[in-house]
Amino acid sequence: MSTITPPHIPTNGDSSCAAGATRRVACDVEPDASRSTTALRDAQRICAWCSGPIPAAARRDAVCCSVRCRQARHRFTRTVGAGVTEGVAAGHPLRLAYADPPYPGNARLYHGHRDYAGEVDHTALIHRLTTYDGWALSTSAAALPAVLALCPAGVRVAAWHRGERPTASRWPLSAWEPVIYVQGRASNPSYRTYATRRVDSLVHGVSAMTTLPARVIGAKPAAFCRWLFDLLGADPGDSFDDLFPGSGAVSRAWAVFAGTGVPSPAAEPDASPPAERDVCSFTCNQPSSSPAHTTPSASGGP
Repeated sequence: MSTITPPHIPTNGDSSCAAGATRRVACDVEPDASRSTTALRDAQRICAWCSGPIPAAARRDAVCCSVRCRQARHRFTRTVGAGVTEGVAAGHPLRLAYADPPYPGNARLYHGHRDYAGEVDHTALIHRLTTYDGWALSTSAAALPAVLALCPAGVRVAAWHRGERPTASRWPLSAWEPVIYVQGRASNPSYRTYATRRVDSLVHGVSAMTTLPARVIGAKPAAFCRWLFDLLGADPGDSFDDLFPGSGAVSRAWAVFAGTGVPSPAAEPDASPPAERDVCSFTCNQPSSSPAHTTPSASGGP
């Protein structure tokens, strides 16, 4: 004769044991969920230099995906340096802009770039620049007379001595590039030393910037970017538009200078009309004595 076992009715002690068991099971599950969350976070980490994924095996505090990127980021950041507020009155930031378009006659060098739009209408570009409190425009030595004729009175010309191309030539090689500019504000001499005085000439050679993400012909080095900011009298509290971002080097440098940590949003692309209406388009059909920049980097010359 079989015996029927009555259902077990838990007592208070049994209930507490069951609750404890449930808590233990929950505790056993939580670490797995935590580990999966950590793994997901690690998989989403982006390199602060090249924007590529950081390997899951990298240190948890790593901000770059490799030693190469970390060293490149360090050199770039150290060269640009943080900007110093020179006693600028609060509430009076300036609107600054920099344009480094394809130099007249060299637009073909950027045919494969996503922002390529043919020769740039410098008349429209300069008109746009004049709406800012301070601005700068890079161009070639060959195109300088034509571009300068389009500028309003009062502009100045600075010189970047980047060195000549390592090539043979029957003619003198161009070793400098002009920067047409209108400074945003005067500098307070009490904040400057002999070594940090603002000058309108920079002697800094360039080499292939192979570590720069999205590099294109004409990328400007970190030293040029810092010189440019000082030339304009920039303050970390100002706004800055890089009208031809190209490789993004100048925007990246501004983020370091301003202490924002991330590049400013790219300005709207230049809406220049076709080159036929460009006053300086006559230089397009003439060989340029100034080499298209020797360093790969952004749009026309960033």
